[in-house]
Amino acid sequence: MAPGPQTTKIFAVVNRKGGVAKTTTAVALAHGLAMRLLQPAEDPPVRQTVSLNGQTLAVHGHVLLIDLDPQGNCATALGVRPDGADVADLLTGKQAITDSVISVDRSEDGLPRPNLWLLPASNRLADAKNELLIADFVKMMNNRGGRQGVPLLDVLHERLQVAIERFAYIIIDCPPTIDALSNAIYQFAQAAIVPVKVDYLSAAGTAQHVGDIRNAQMEGIEIAIHTILPTFYVKRQVLDQQIVEALQKTYGARRVAEPIPKNQVVAEAPAYLGGATIFEYAPDSPAAEAYWQLVERVFHG
Repeated sequence: MAPGPQTTKIFAVVNRKGGVAKTTTAVALAHGLAMRLLQPAEDPPVRQTVSLNGQTLAVHGHVLLIDLDPQGNCATALGVRPDGADVADLLTGKQAITDSVISVDRSEDGLPRPNLWLLPASNRLADAKNELLIADFVKMMNNRGGRQGVPLLDVLHERLQVAIERFAYIIIDCPPTIDALSNAIYQFAQAAIVPVKVDYLSAAGTAQHVGDIRNAQMEGIEIAIHTILPTFYVKRQVLDQQIVEALQKTYGARRVAEPIPKNQVVAEAPAYLGGATIFEYAPDSPAAEAYWQLVERVFHG
């Protein structure tokens, strides 16, 4: 089955406030979409097929997770080593995309992910952003009309054009701060998913971040706010219920997703077998069920 009936395929998971489960959400969404794109194979098979748990499945698309946070936690969460692949080198033109993207399939460890890929980050990304910013400034100052490198605003689109053509979905784990790449991310992504920890300060910070996105929209950058995702939700807590209701009132009930419950298994998953997602560690947990609803929400537009 191809991606859902919508055309949106590039999602940025964003929030300038840390500790809101941003990376957890990006990893879970990317893995969930990859799982959603595996379906029982037709007879005879007409697509790439893989064998999982004794069943032959057709691969109806691949998913790319892009880590743009210098902490590089996506690789850790998935239990893989970048082995020299680094988004910093891709953005600065020192590495081709074929050398920057790695498979996160860990079938040998009992964690099969045949169609999930990662563009990993490291602390070198901070230096790369400075390099891109300086190059963009020099280009602007020279202003000779010639093409002297890729404009900073378009650097993601330029460097990732091949990925746009080859992946059914692209999920971006964004840094928790506003930096040199923020507008480039908004320019590249088609829609934003905003995790919000259900406490007062996080909700207030989300309003500021959504304001940044809307400012980008006013400047002609066409990124939509796809989903507000409440996280660390405790249903029996009255304040948590009130904050979710406030988010629904502010952004519209249809834009606010099913809250992700506060659950210890979410924190435990990355330690399982050296790095697992919630769907691998506790697939029947309330947190996994809530994240699967997010996957279906994105898949169906």
